[in-house]
Amino acid sequence: MMRSTTRTTRKSAKHERMLRALSLFIHSRRILAFLAAILALVFCRDSSAQSVILHLKNGDRLSGFITSETTNRIVLTNLWSREIVVPAEAILRREPLASGSGKTPIPAVPGSGANTNAIAVKPKSEMKWSGEVQLGVDLGFSEKNRELYTGRTKIAMSYHRLRNVFDSNFAYGRTEGITSANRVDGFAKTDYDLTRREYVYNLAGAGYDEIRKINFRYEIGPGLGHHVIKWTNFVLKAELGFNYQAQYLADDTKSELFYHRFAEDSAWKINDKFSIDQKFEFFPRVGYWGDYRFRFESNLRYALLNNVFLNLTVLDQYDTDPAEGVGQNDLQVRSTIGVKF
Repeated sequence: MMRSTTRTTRKSAKHERMLRALSLFIHSRRILAFLAAILALVFCRDSSAQSVILHLKNGDRLSGFITSETTNRIVLTNLWSREIVVPAEAILRREPLASGSGKTPIPAVPGSGANTNAIAVKPKSEMKWSGEVQLGVDLGFSEKNRELYTGRTKIAMSYHRLRNVFDSNFAYGRTEGITSANRVDGFAKTDYDLTRREYVYNLAGAGYDEIRKINFRYEIGPGLGHHVIKWTNFVLKAELGFNYQAQYLADDTKSELFYHRFAEDSAWKINDKFSIDQKFEFFPRVGYWGDYRFRFESNLRYALLNNVFLNLTVLDQYDTDPAEGVGQNDLQVRSTIGVKF
């Protein structure tokens, strides 16, 4: 009887030990699964903040931190842009930047032979709109009272290889009760990319200037353009074409002339706060190179907020054959506050 009881006690103890071991095994598996989940989250977090260089199929390179990634796209951020969307189908391969290097991912160094145009990798089916409005006031009330009001509106649209820019500006001022500025100019320019570097364009413009005795003027002309430099933070373009210009002057005379057009256009984002752009257009008359016009404009911008900026504009226009009693050169310096949208 005692032997039977002992055997039963031993079997119960053994069974209890087996149940305890099984319970510990199950509990340990839960702990391991929990730790694995934590490690997976940490790994995903580290990978989302990974700094990489993306080599694209079109030969470009983009570098930055990965902020998000799906099967269809990768979103980067770097020194020049807060968000660059790169379709997965446009990526040839990715190259991780060495961790611990102490370097902030930036676009490829200019002159290294790699172009980093972020626009080229945006979804081709996406239509992009952008614009800005600028307003400026210059007032003075002392021995001579003066007031000058200036404004500008610029809207840009891009779709596939097509780009359209609509740019209009005005200035109105009075000095001692006499009109000292009254002008309006508007321009519309359409570009169409033939290749990654070459494009064709058409430029049209119209306006008037009371002080320069131009009741109405308009121009139109096609041409060919070339991206000389196409980096992430710096772009330089050169253009060659023809231009037809007509002016109706205050003395009831009219001029209709054909001109060549030579132009260069550049934009440089110096850092997150400062940027500068400039454009120079030279119009020599066809067959009469001594008769010409030119227009130079430069804008220096300082970002106050994400979409608010201060702008300083220098505009110089020259005409070898202006209206009677009007000077050949017209230099303007403007300061405005602008809002992007």
